[in-house]
Amino acid sequence: MHAQRIEAMHAALRVDVLFLAVSYAVRSAEAFVAASLSPERRREMARRAVTAELATALHLPERTVQRQLDEATALSTRLPATLGALRDGSITMAHARVVVEQTTDLGDDDRDACARLDELLAEFSTSHTAATVRRKALRLREQVISETIAERHRKARAKRRVEFEAAADGMAWLHAFLPIDDAKLIFDRLDRVACVNRDARRPEEVAPATHSSSAETTGIDQVRDEQLTADQVRADTARDLLLYGTLDDQSALADAVARVRPSVHLTVPVLTAMGESEAPGLLEGYGPIPPEMARRLAARAPSFTRILTHAVAGTVLDVDRRSYRPPADLARWLEVRDGTCRFPGCNRPARRSDIDHTIDYADNGRTAHHNLAHVCAAHHHLKHETSWSVRHIGQGSLEWTSPAGNTHETHPENPIPDRPPPF
Repeated sequence: MHAQRIEAMHAALRVDVLFLAVSYAVRSAEAFVAASLSPERRREMARRAVTAELATALHLPERTVQRQLDEATALSTRLPATLGALRDGSITMAHARVVVEQTTDLGDDDRDACARLDELLAEFSTSHTAATVRRKALRLREQVISETIAERHRKARAKRRVEFEAAADGMAWLHAFLPIDDAKLIFDRLDRVACVNRDARRPEEVAPATHSSSAETTGIDQVRDEQLTADQVRADTARDLLLYGTLDDQSALADAVARVRPSVHLTVPVLTAMGESEAPGLLEGYGPIPPEMARRLAARAPSFTRILTHAVAGTVLDVDRRSYRPPADLARWLEVRDGTCRFPGCNRPARRSDIDHTIDYADNGRTAHHNLAHVCAAHHHLKHETSWSVRHIGQGSLEWTSPAGNTHETHPENPIPDRPPPF
């Protein structure tokens, strides 16, 4: 921890030096560029000149240096709370980058929103991972930004695209920038295909596949001595569907994965669903989405599990002591409440985690909302096989205690009241 604080302080020092460098270049633009240029053009070319200077001196790509200069400028001019936390080692540069990312599109009209986000996220970052801060930021933005999420979504949607990025050793990245509903369902289906492969497939059961368009077998059917990993199956399935439009229909696995359908929770305020409110919906694993998208998905998208905010009032929150397994409605309520594994810093989806009795069932722990929480397999073992411990502290929040005695609180992604009032 001490080494991490020192590393964060060094990162803050680098931010200060970069900002001083670019500020000096802009103030002394006449030393870098021709006086015949307009003032705006002189400032732009001065920045480009110092960017090239630093890139060549540090042996870094200019795009990398440009990104670092943009981050330094944002932190130094618009995000004082975040930069202060970085300087005293309370957060890492990864946290600071998330705050920059979540405020970079805010213009002069949203200065107050930017300042509020800076304060809230800087404080939140001191006790959470960068990934968790990003999820929190998506929700906080809706509370402070003046422009509606629908307006921002229309602008962002116009930027959808696919990008190719070469990598080393004969590999490459293929990025798709898509609306969140499409991207979430695509990844969820790939993820479920990976689970089908890992849970139900034996290498000897699958024969090599053939495609008239290629002499190579597809990744879904190409099995060697070892089982493929989930990441490999997701990548291979995406490759097969994009290249061939389908999976090989001769494969037993292809028959299984063809039946896989994505499923994602969508929580919609009841007045939004009725068209009487513009409050955003909430998409599992992401956060707020435009109300128009929420209404469309709630009405016509069978792959989304639609949950009206008030509908949870009828959910069973407790069951008889003799029952160990939670009933389906309680399990779904817990999945919506928790969102992810409830161990500190873990973002594994709740649907891929276990429902754990905080006080063990064998020790008279009840199968009830106040004694259940999602914990992924790895952290489930950690809880039961090490001296890590956990207890419920109300409203779905948990307090974990480490072997060294340190305590960490985690809070549900969707803090639904323990006993919601009836309609």
